Amino acid sequence: MNKVELFNLPLHRDERGNLVSLEFSMLPFTPQRIYYLYDVTALRGGHAHRDEHELFVCIKGSFEAKIHDGNEWKTYLLDAPGQALYNSPMIWHQFENFSSDAVMLAVSSTPYDPDRKGYIMDNGL
Repeated sequence: MNKVELFNLPLHRDERGNLVSLEFSMLPFTPQRIYYLYDVTALRGGHAHRDEHELFVCIKGSFEAKIHDGNEWKTYLLDAPGQALYNSPMIWHQFENFSSDAVMLAVSSTPYDPDRKGYIMDNGL
């Protein structure tokens, strides 16, 4: 089942500041890799994955996620620390309109694939 879900990670506030936590047990996959994007000046993503699950987290700033689930396009604005977007395999995703201070964290179910064998680069739309 192709699935996209937008949610907020738990936020803990006290007099010392704010802390957002990501418990791997809350994910519908086993994390194998974490990476992050910053100083982004062009579209990122622009593909789907055959088997990879990903969670994209807004750490700072803002960006838009444009998602196609095989039926329709949806755009999600991620603009607060701890906002997260889960993508199952076979979901087309691309990211754009990054603010100058944006930092996006990604949690992936697979190791890095430099040959992009598990990627779908043509959305057929």
